[in-house]
Amino acid sequence: MFLYEYHCKECDHVFNLLNSVERRHEAQCPKCDRQATKKISEGRFKLPGHDTGFPTAADKWARQHRKANKRELQELGIPTD
Repeated sequence: MFLYEYHCKECDHVFNLLNSVERRHEAQCPKCDRQATKKISEGRFKLPGHDTGFPTAADKWARQHRKANKRELQELGIPTD
């Protein structure tokens, strides 16, 4: 069972419904009891490299190594702050 988003063209009602994959295109509007159509919703996946606002494992690793090698980085002219 998956949660799908539907739109009723008759009363302009938008609603979510838990439905099976086989019956995902079949839904009755709970407001006017007419046939509703399934909306195409945005995906729930994130692409690699997409900024979520949270540090990734690579960010944490880089921060640890920057602290450990601060003197060497400063000698090379690489900012450490």
